[in-house]
Amino acid sequence: MQPTEQLQAVQKAELESAFALSQTLFRGFEQMTQLQLQMMRDMAQHAAEAVETTLSARDMQTWLNAQAQSSPQAGGEGMMAYFQKLAQIVSATQTEMAETMNSSLNHLQTSLQDSVKQGAAALPAGGEPVQALFQSAMQFTTQAVEAMQNAQQ
Repeated sequence: MQPTEQLQAVQKAELESAFALSQTLFRGFEQMTQLQLQMMRDMAQHAAEAVETTLSARDMQTWLNAQAQSSPQAGGEGMMAYFQKLAQIVSATQTEMAETMNSSLNHLQTSLQDSVKQGAAALPAGGEPVQALFQSAMQFTTQAVEAMQNAQQ
């Protein structure tokens, strides 16, 4: 494979990776938006029921009984369920993005290693210093990729 073809393959893989990351982000955003809309619907329904109960009370005792039945604990449980679901969405999105980024970094590292090997094989006699420079650059790149993966984790 020619260097230009390798470069094009790497660029194509990077674009695909960027597209996959954006799709993951949009999917997570969409799930969070749906969760928030559901929470708003539930709150509006609960408020409407509370108003209806209050307006239908004929006397003070009926009103007090209705207020006692609509405990704040139910609202707290709803909020707790909301935050648990939100945490699940964020965690799943983060995990999927990390996997995509790791895959992309591994592919990039492999492509670079292949390029260095092919470049070293094509060097004329006496090109050992250039080959040493390529290997040094490759080691630096490998360390940088590993540092990015560690930081991302």
